[in-house]
Amino acid sequence: MGIMGCIVNGPGEMADADSGYVGSGKGKINLYREKEVVKRNIPEADALEELIDLIKSDGEWIDP
Repeated sequence: MGIMGCIVNGPGEMADADSGYVGSGKGKINLYREKEVVKRNIPEADALEELIDLIKSDGEWIDP
């Protein structure tokens, strides 16, 4: 499982990751599964929780 978040360079930077998020505007992110956007304009404060939920929905999450 590869995860990447990129606020600066966009989806091309994380194209090889399984999941990630990319800044989409001031205080907003888009959530990706590989190269596909699965959620748009998520508040930045919710980004980590949303990413974890995506990983869990794919059955890839392992509790620390």
